[in-house]
Amino acid sequence: MDIKERLSFFQEMVQCEYPLHLWHYSPEFELIETDCPAELMLPDIISMLGFSSLVLAHIESGNRMPLILDTEFGLLWIAGFEYQGFALQQIHIVGPAFTGSNSHLVLRKKLDSYQLTVKLRSKIVKQIESVPIIPSSVLLSYAIMFHCAITGERITADLISFTSHSTTGVPDDSPLLSGEHPGIWMAEQTFLSMIREGNPEYKKALAKSMTLSSGVKAEIGDSLRMSKNNLLVLLTLCSRAAIDGGLNPSIAYTLNDYYAGRIEECKTTADTTNLSREFLDDYVHRVRAAKETNAHSRQIQNICDYISLHIREPLSISLLSERLGYTEYYFSHKFKEVTGESVNAYIRRKKIEEAKLHKNQVLLKIKGIDDINEAEKYRGCFIKIPREKAKKLPKDTYFIADLIGLQVYTDSGELLGKVDDIYNSGSADIYVVKDELGKQILLPGIKDVIKQIDVDNEKIIVHLIDGLI
Repeated sequence: MDIKERLSFFQEMVQCEYPLHLWHYSPEFELIETDCPAELMLPDIISMLGFSSLVLAHIESGNRMPLILDTEFGLLWIAGFEYQGFALQQIHIVGPAFTGSNSHLVLRKKLDSYQLTVKLRSKIVKQIESVPIIPSSVLLSYAIMFHCAITGERITADLISFTSHSTTGVPDDSPLLSGEHPGIWMAEQTFLSMIREGNPEYKKALAKSMTLSSGVKAEIGDSLRMSKNNLLVLLTLCSRAAIDGGLNPSIAYTLNDYYAGRIEECKTTADTTNLSREFLDDYVHRVRAAKETNAHSRQIQNICDYISLHIREPLSISLLSERLGYTEYYFSHKFKEVTGESVNAYIRRKKIEEAKLHKNQVLLKIKGIDDINEAEKYRGCFIKIPREKAKKLPKDTYFIADLIGLQVYTDSGELLGKVDDIYNSGSADIYVVKDELGKQILLPGIKDVIKQIDVDNEKIIVHLIDGLI
């Protein structure tokens, strides 16, 4: 294929999604041809914007990489350059596009600063209505494809240049306009590359970007809705990056649907922030796991993903083994070989999503309880675990439930009462012993005091040191 055929093919692909047009200019920036309909009059807008000088300055600098132009109207264009040896043959431009739903507002505000006739203003507004809104990451991908179509050369996003047009005497609309496109794009690409790698250091790349919004920032509207929209864009980008990184597409799309639903359930912007951390960690973990497993283990990993996504549903070894076409015995054996634990143990662990120590207390994150208001409903309740499923304890360690109600005797044979409660004071457990009259005795759970615990015979022997009672 020659350049003309490649550009035609490029345009056909792009126009399947967005109505972008091509302009072809001489090295002196004289229009050769365009496919843009005459009634849209977009070449006139190019002339009016006056960014030809910026394109020519880019060429004079010796830079042959694509150039993205962000104009004062909020319109974005991609310029590509055709060379034969050292001689520039043609300048190719594709566009225009917006990157945010607020762009029309920005445009109208900008038009107010020009002395335009009603007829010209109405024409421009009509033209603008045909301009598509394209996420910045997609536009950047188009720039890479555009350069490849022109030169046959494959490049990375960091090689693309960015130029912003500025005009003196125009009112400053900095709260409405985003001048951060280069940073956003570069941060996006670095960040998404780390998602594809399953790199846990992705948070550093994410922190470098002030926003991953696909649109122009605006101080209007519903901040929660804007936060949800931005998060949906980020989720979609992560899903695609995870697939590129080796995550099973069915898992990636299922996760995308799952988290998209949870995004819509967010009640505050804080909820969206917390949820973004959750699904980013989830995608990175899954991609990393996918890369570290072999082909056989990947089947087990897919079952682990299935368990996570269907944890609220009835799960059994027979159901899971059937999904892989394994016998129950072979599946159970392979699952433990890959994960290091039995199927049932894994399912139980996934039901309790997180357990950690905080100020000498155990904090549990329970599946399905995702905010503090929901958790408050269960204040004062107990988590019950069947005895047969309880963890095996080391020697001289006991479950509190097994100690409650035991008779407490001194080493001289005097009955003090029964164990009513046990709590942690920070330095040691405190045994709360109540006698028949309800009087409490507090005993520290140290070896000098607690001499013997006999669960089978339901008694505890203690030594009362001086000053204890």
